[in-house]
Amino acid sequence: MNAGGISEWQKGGVPYAKLRRIVPEYLNPQEVDAFFVAVNRGGGRARLVNPFTPFQREYVLVATGAGNLVVLALRRPGVFRASIKGIVFDGSSKDAELRWRDGTLFVNRMPYEPISFHEEDAQKVAEGLGL
Repeated sequence: MNAGGISEWQKGGVPYAKLRRIVPEYLNPQEVDAFFVAVNRGGGRARLVNPFTPFQREYVLVATGAGNLVVLALRRPGVFRASIKGIVFDGSSKDAELRWRDGTLFVNRMPYEPISFHEEDAQKVAEGLGL
């Protein structure tokens, strides 16, 4: 468990453990400071009971060592596997309109809501971006 009491299993189990390995490899040589898994709408614990959750596109939002943000799209269904489809955004806060509001990170007006148990990591990403 981490300091917040949320386990790796709660964050996604095996797929989350794989993300912890493949995100830094994918972004190499960029340094990964923090990341969280998000959806465009309908994040949070409501996803735990939503039968359409496996069909939602999931994203990984990464704060890098240079203070940049990288948004990665995951292949579907993200809840069963962790496989990166590609880069949606890679740049500095100057390259995008970034906003942090009510636990949601907006990138060029697109909302990215953390999935269940990723709220603390989302806050770390926002802080790493100076938001």
